[in-house]
Amino acid sequence: MKRDDRQLRNQGGLLVCVAIFSLLLLMAVDGKAADPSADYPSRPIDYVCHTSPGGSMDVLGRLVANIIQKEKILSQPMVVLNKPGSGGAVALGYVLERKGNPHLVLGVTSSTFHCTPLLEKLPYNYKSFVPIANLISEGSVLAVRSDSPFKTMDDIIAEARKRPKELTQGGGSFTSNESMMGLSIQKAKGVKWNFLSFAGGEPEYVINVLNGNVHFILANPAPLTDHVRAGKLRVILAAAPTRYPQFKDAPTMTEAGMGEPILTYRGLVGPPNMPDYAVKKLEVAFRKVMDNDQFKKYMEDNGMLPTWMSPDEFSKFNDKASGQFQLLLSELNLLKK
Repeated sequence: MKRDDRQLRNQGGLLVCVAIFSLLLLMAVDGKAADPSADYPSRPIDYVCHTSPGGSMDVLGRLVANIIQKEKILSQPMVVLNKPGSGGAVALGYVLERKGNPHLVLGVTSSTFHCTPLLEKLPYNYKSFVPIANLISEGSVLAVRSDSPFKTMDDIIAEARKRPKELTQGGGSFTSNESMMGLSIQKAKGVKWNFLSFAGGEPEYVINVLNGNVHFILANPAPLTDHVRAGKLRVILAAAPTRYPQFKDAPTMTEAGMGEPILTYRGLVGPPNMPDYAVKKLEVAFRKVMDNDQFKKYMEDNGMLPTWMSPDEFSKFNDKASGQFQLLLSELNLLKK
């Protein structure tokens, strides 16, 4: 009888141990489930882009995604999701509607991010999104076909004075940096020309200047370099702080007496109420991308400047940039009443 009692006590003790272990395991599992940051990211991260495939922000996003996957910077891949249209409003609206989503980032350019809500009087602005990081800044160049009669920016200004609103600049959206630059030059020189927007972004308006459908374009240097080398395009102005090595004969805006350039800043933001743990994890990931040799070569080859900003720095920058774009649009009488 005593032996049976001992067996019962041993079995009881074993059952208690099993119960305690099961409880601890359940608590660990529940704790992990209650803490989504523990296994973040738990699925692929969508990089929403306001340009079509081949556009500058699309190319940048695919490069970042490639480095993240190749170097295993995150446990999940980043996937490019193109949402072009309405000067970036389609992409902005898509991300805005997905409040609190930790697996979603929006690639932004400074002009589109600020000017589209201002011009369209949208019910949101840059403050509606969560800043994550800024990566780069860059200028642009003004290019014409190699057989164009325009050899300098002064030639274009002189022709625009003779034929008001007859010359045409090609570009992406009306709120793009290049569009704002063109408007700024027109105001400074007292001339007017047309702006033709191409939904396909840089690939489309480069083709149209090559085909002679527009007189000139302002664009990022990257998609033009091969055409210049092939003798199909000629760069006559650098909208940048210094001349581009690959276009060394093209003067800067300051040198040409066209005022100060408006630089494009390219960064990433999240949807409203994006969790802090996601912002912090992505900030670290994008910083690693910035330090990657492949990314550094991409910047160098395309005349881009590394311009890292943390979430706080990017937030302060956006406060300042918004005021500058609002002033510019007001001076150009473009803000809707």
